Amino acid sequence: MAALAVYIIFGINPNCSKAIVPEYVSPEVFTALRMLFGMVAFWILSLLTPYERIEKRDRWLILVSGIVLAGTLVAFAEAFRYTSPCYVSLISATSPLMVMIMAAIFLKEPISWRKSVGVLIGIGGALMIVLFSWKIDANATPLGLLLCFINILFYTVYLLTTRTISKRYSPFTLMKWMFLIGSVICVPMAISSFTPAASPMLFGPAPAMAWVNLLVVLIFSTVVSYFLLPLSLRAIRPTTVSMYSNLQPVVTACVSIAIGQDIFTWNKPVALVLIVIGVYLVTTSRAKENS
Repeated sequence: MAALAVYIIFGINPNCSKAIVPEYVSPEVFTALRMLFGMVAFWILSLLTPYERIEKRDRWLILVSGIVLAGTLVAFAEAFRYTSPCYVSLISATSPLMVMIMAAIFLKEPISWRKSVGVLIGIGGALMIVLFSWKIDANATPLGLLLCFINILFYTVYLLTTRTISKRYSPFTLMKWMFLIGSVICVPMAISSFTPAASPMLFGPAPAMAWVNLLVVLIFSTVVSYFLLPLSLRAIRPTTVSMYSNLQPVVTACVSIAIGQDIFTWNKPVALVLIVIGVYLVTTSRAKENS
């Protein structure tokens, strides 16, 4: 349920982010705002929970995870200079495959035929969502697609590096340090873009919906989702968690239909069925040692 909630939020995130980046706020400042908001929120929330001391053996994982988290959010924001939400959703469909391969190499996670078939079926459903809505993605560029792939690559590494420590520490402890590390990286990058020309909504009047979209990203896409993600990694494997990313194009398409960016077509319920089947196969797949 935690993983499902995360990727429903992630499905809404591209639409909200594209609505304000880069028209109302630069990608650099947008990322810095997310990092700072997440850092403040998780440090405040951590004061309400028992103190946890990070063991020396885990400190380097926290550091690497914070750096990778920063790379994930930077590439995500920069992609909106050159591409659209549907392309971001399309590339996110490759996340389960990347995670499955990297988990098999680095974590020695077994790959069963059932899991492989589930991933491929889920990706097929996600592709149907986006490929049949190709008309709204005409402005995509190779650089935009490259940034989307970089975003997913960073996110894949993030899932793998946080898998172990997610079992040892609470989400509040992990996120307060990761967002602090990310802020140290992202805030200096945003200083040159913190100007009325690059980020006008922070210096003058802006549409109410621009602020609503920003708040949705800060509260739900940044704090709520990154609180739930470690919870899901405690209980299920990274490959299974990433499998839910195939729900992201469905959510993105539903939002597009709701706000008039797209129309209902026959391929969307078919794609949804494929994605649900894929999630079921991966979720119920058993590792060899547990069979």
